Parts: sequence; structure tokens; C-alpha cells
Amino acid sequence: MEERRNSLTKNYDMLDYLLKEEDPRYKLNDEEILDQVVMILYLGFETVSTPSMMAIMYLDDHPSALQEIRDEHFAIRGRKKPEEPLDWNDHKLMVFTRVVIFETSRLATVVNGILRKTTDGMELNGMLRNS
Repeated sequence: MEERRNSLTKNYDMLDYLLKEEDPRYKLNDEEILDQVVMILYLGFETVSTPSMMAIMYLDDHPSALQEIRDEHFAIRGRKKPEEPLDWNDHKLMVFTRVVIFETSRLATVVNGILRKTTDGMELNGMLRNS
């Protein structure tokens, strides 16, 4: 950190920003900077890899859902030239994909210890459960 702090090279990355913060209200010591770097690396890894793995597992268990996602994606891709990238409008058309992402997030939370509770009564498999 000291080497980077003393460097005249501008790296335009998170560590550079944390080390060279000029506002004294936001200046962090080395231990706080290390904590921030580790937290951001952890969050960037766990919040992507775990839900991705769980989505693959759930889709493997539900082939009809996997087929629906494939159909949705191939339909969107089929309207574009091979070299043409997807854009925001394409993303908005991925309605079923969004449903799968939300359901995966609901079933397999990344943050351990976060429990969910219904706020209204609901019926599940013919049984009524009150909140």
C-alpha cells in the first residue's frame, strides 16, 4: 500500500481511490483500506458465483424452465446480426430470465443467516399457512 500511495502513476482503480482520498472525512488507515479491499473482493466473488451455481442447479432440476430460458435467449439473439451485441432493450425482453434470477435469489440467499418470513397468509401444496 505504501508503494502504491507514493507512486506518481494514476491507476484509476479502487485501491488507488482508497489510498489517495484527499477529503479528511473519508481518509482510511491501512487496516480499513485492507478491510474494504477484502470485502469488495469477497462480495464480487460470492454474489456472482453462488447464485450462478444455484441457478444452474435449479435449472438442471427443472428442464422445462431451462428450455424456456433457452427459447427466450435464442429468440432475442435471432433478431440480431451475429456481431451485434445485446442492448438494454434486449435485456428488458428477458422476462422469464428475470423471474428465474429473482426466484434463485429468493431460494438461495448469498448472505448466511438472512431468513425470510411471509407477511401474508399463503397456500402451499393445499395447506394454508398464516404469517
